[in-house]
Amino acid sequence: MRKIILLFLVLSIVSCTNQDPELCIELQNSKELLSQNMDNYRSAWENAFIKRDINLLDGYLHQDITHLDEDGIINATGPEEFKNAYSGYIVGFPDSEFTIVKLYGQGDQLVKHWNFKGTHGESGKEVNVYGVTLVRMKDGKILQEQDYWDVRKFYKQLED
Repeated sequence: MRKIILLFLVLSIVSCTNQDPELCIELQNSKELLSQNMDNYRSAWENAFIKRDINLLDGYLHQDITHLDEDGIINATGPEEFKNAYSGYIVGFPDSEFTIVKLYGQGDQLVKHWNFKGTHGESGKEVNVYGVTLVRMKDGKILQEQDYWDVRKFYKQLED
């Protein structure tokens, strides 16, 4: 993935040679910011799940972070509520795997395609779901997330 981003940056720089220098600098800065946002975002979630510690998100969360449901209604405000909204997936599924399948972005906006699978600690039921998260970043930190996924499928797998 880094090779693709690097190649894209190199091609962008080369294509700027015949353009306005200020525009080229702005384009370079924008691409560098996007790369930093994507790296920070990926590190935040991969560290939290690999190390099984939701508090590892602390350095990656903006103080004004919000989490929205599919209808755009805020269901968590601030770092502690945000972490509480997700901690059950780490605690309740001790063998859970969270995989970022693909991460796209432009500026401070990212789109994450993800997969979550694991075995529920109490029932022993296995789940395997995919979803998409719309993300807004600010100052290199996560400012907002809005998840889209099949919650009914998730709960059905826990029932079967």
